[in-house]
Order: sequence, then structure tokens, then C-alpha cells
Amino acid sequence: MAEPVPNDVPSASPAPSLTEAFAPPPEPSQPMQLRLAVAFAMAAWGAFIAYFALSTAPEHLAKDFSWPWRAARALLDGQNPYRVIRATGPYPFNAAFFYPLPAGIAALPFALFRPSVAGAAFVGLSSGLLAFGLARTRSGLAKLPLFASAPFCMAALLAQWSPLMMAGAVIPSLQFLGAAKPNVALPCFAFRPTLRGVLLGVAFVAVSLAILPTWPFDWRDALKEAPRYRAPITYFGGPILLLAALRWRRAEARALLAMSFMPQLTLFYDQLPLWLVPTTVWRSLALSALSWVAWAQWYPSRAIPTHVAIARPWVFGLIYVPALILVLAPPELTFRRWGRRTSP
Repeated sequence: MAEPVPNDVPSASPAPSLTEAFAPPPEPSQPMQLRLAVAFAMAAWGAFIAYFALSTAPEHLAKDFSWPWRAARALLDGQNPYRVIRATGPYPFNAAFFYPLPAGIAALPFALFRPSVAGAAFVGLSSGLLAFGLARTRSGLAKLPLFASAPFCMAALLAQWSPLMMAGAVIPSLQFLGAAKPNVALPCFAFRPTLRGVLLGVAFVAVSLAILPTWPFDWRDALKEAPRYRAPITYFGGPILLLAALRWRRAEARALLAMSFMPQLTLFYDQLPLWLVPTTVWRSLALSALSWVAWAQWYPSRAIPTHVAIARPWVFGLIYVPALILVLAPPELTFRRWGRRTSP
């Protein structure tokens, strides 16, 4: 006769959700006073760099932020940004509007400011949000040397999107803004994918379609004239980045792997999300120092037509390859621990 099955047999655990499966290990939160202090300091730092660069060259308007800024102003005037923003002169009037419409919508809060103030405010807010998100945990604080890196300084000088896109990796509620610049936002989403970010992103795109239903087709037509950027996986030696897949369960490995497939401009600012990779202050400092070595090799050629191609091997060799080494290395390896392990 078969024995009765006890009633207290534990049932199988349910499968983890997307958020649970890729969520970082829980860490105690840092004091709010510390987070706010770090955020205000880094916001001021980013805004200072941007305002200095923009105010000393007023003919450049808000530099790279000029396109979303002009798109926002066109929307306020009831116009289609893809029709009114055309290549008509020197930078920043030398190209059409190549961004998705959500970039123009995201720039609406800055549309009424003059260009230098709009760009500085955008960079300051982006930097502050990124710093606030990083300062929530001790592991995030270890990444703060990114604010001294060449990619961050270039992003601030040109009023670029990468600090705001990177903020989505540490503040999931901001991930919907990735619709403004998806090639930089997707690796940050890979670092910490959340269902909330997906749903908010879909809602943001839906709002943009309600504002201008034809924009996906207008954007597609505009991109026909856009320059073609390469993904790092296509560089000489680029396939080595596939080794990051060996550590795919680690957030920093997923970010690096996604970055390797994203078309990007090798002018440093697009590479800022790679600072999600370092897990200690010393690693962050080392990657930041190497980025300045790469920048110094590129800077003398900045005014010649082939300057992007000249930067490419330096960006790959001194930023991507070190980031790969950090991904493959043990997350918390230190000389002291290494010494204890190897001692008899």
C-alpha cells in the first residue's frame, strides 16, 4: 500500500520575472544627504563644462543639443521638425534632424531658453540624475570617476545625450527616455532591464505618435542622408568583444556586449556607458585615465576629415579592450586578496 504524500511538501518556486532575473544584488542605500550632495556637485560640474563651451562659441548654439532644441521649438510652433530642420550651412546647421521625435519632445522643457542656457541646463540635469542614481549604492559610488573621464567631458562639451541615457541604467524610471537615442540607451537597458522601462518607453512612443503620427516615416527618410557609423564588433579585432558573453549573467558584461553591436561615433561621448563596467574606484580611475590617453592621441587630428577614423583604434584599444578585461576579471579582485590566495 502506497504511503500518503505529506501535505507540507514545498511547492516549486515560480520563475523569476524580467526585473528579478536581471536585478543587481541588493545593497544598502546610501544616506539621502550624500546622494543629493553628489548629485548637485556633479550637476554643477557638467553644467559648468557645457556653459563654458557654449558661451565661448555662440555661433554653435547648443552644439549637438541644437538639433533636439530646434525640434522642440518647431513642435511648439506646430511644425514638423523633419521638414524645417535641414542642412543649410555650417555646424550646427550642417545636417537634418536625425533623431527620433521623442528627442524633440524630451527637449521641450529647454525650448524657451537661449541655446547656451538650454544646453548647459540639459547637461547639468543629466549629470545630476546620473550621479544621484549612482550614489544610491556603494558599488555605484565606485563608478563616480567617470565624471573625470574623457567621454564625460566630451559629452558635456558637446551637450550630448549619453549621461542621461546612462542614468536610465541606475534609475529605471528614466529608461523611457531611451527612445530619444536608442543606440546609446539599449546597452544601458541591458545593464538593468526592467518591465517598467519597457512599458514607459512604449507609452512615450505612443505619445510621440499622437503628436506627429508620420514621424517614423519622416525619420526613416531623414536617415537616408545620415552618415553611417560602425559598430565596434566590426573593427579590426572587434570580434574579441564576444568574449563578454562568457559573463552574460553579469550586468556589466551585458552592457559591454550590447555596446559592441551598437553603431556609434568614436568621438568618446558615445562610449560613456562603458563606465558601467568598472566595479571598484581604482578600476574606474584606470579606465578614465586610459580614456585621456586615447583622447590625447586623437586631439591633434580633430580638425581633419579623417579624425573619426583616427580615433577609432585608440578608442577600441584603450577603452573597449580594457573594459573587456575588467568584465572577464573577478569583480572584486584586489592585490591584497590575490596575495592571500597565492600565499602558501
